[in-house]
Amino acid sequence: MRQDEQVSRYEVNRNVRMVLTRHYADLTRIDYSFMGNTVYLYGDLVKPDGDFSAQGIESLAREILSLRYVREIQFDLNNWMVDSSGGSWQVARTRKPIAITEATRQEGSLGDSTIVIEKAEKVTDVLKDLKTGSKEEEAEKVVGSTGPK
Repeated sequence: MRQDEQVSRYEVNRNVRMVLTRHYADLTRIDYSFMGNTVYLYGDLVKPDGDFSAQGIESLAREILSLRYVREIQFDLNNWMVDSSGGSWQVARTRKPIAITEATRQEGSLGDSTIVIEKAEKVTDVLKDLKTGSKEEEAEKVVGSTGPK
């Protein structure tokens, strides 16, 4: 490879992202990286509104392989087993381990959590409410422990 054709890892990663986007992959569920001449894909390969087909994954893989500087793809997916040998692709759906599936259903663990803020407030007001709230809680504890039984 000539000096002016030096591989730009960021350029290849950007191109991989464009391919994933073109195939409607949910980018919040899959990670990718380019090193050497290999693209690494890991996580869950899904679409926001459903799942891929085996043909869809093969098409996506072929498009990634056609990118400049990419010679190989390594798949480490939770929901698909993808292997290429020779000119053919073996694509099969796999099941996630139960522990991972259950953990991702729990809010705040392993998966992304979304918090919706319905009303914008000033930071000073929130801090004031927190300070007042803690004084009220302390007062309730004192009154509750010394009050009539």
